[in-house]
Amino acid sequence: LHLRNHIADRMNSKSMTNVNSEDVLVTSGSQQALYYAGNIFLDEGDVVLCESPSYLGALNAFKNYQPKVMEVPTDKEGMITEELEKILKKNDRVKFIYVIPDFQNPTGITWSFERRKKFMEVINKYEIPVIEDNPYG
Repeated sequence: LHLRNHIADRMNSKSMTNVNSEDVLVTSGSQQALYYAGNIFLDEGDVVLCESPSYLGALNAFKNYQPKVMEVPTDKEGMITEELEKILKKNDRVKFIYVIPDFQNPTGITWSFERRKKFMEVINKYEIPVIEDNPYG
């Protein structure tokens, strides 16, 4: 509990979040956290959206739950939000979007500030949860 308190305090001091220690899950690494995310959110046939291309380790962690993975095209500024919105309009089983907006693996792309703002507008409009993988943050 002591470690979780420190993590929550740090998160609250570094961003505009309101995290308490009960919200913090300590894992052995990001791969285990991705596995837990799949376990919590996914049922067979649910849709996971990700960048194209995306981190194979995450896709493998989600594979155990048999989702349909759909890739959203990217360019040098990150995920193309117009393409994301087209997919969201057609799919009502999207459980979450998995993204790596900083130093994306495998492309190395870092999303532009403008693209991040547009992404937030789209996900707020559709109320879709996002799993942001930030291994270098």
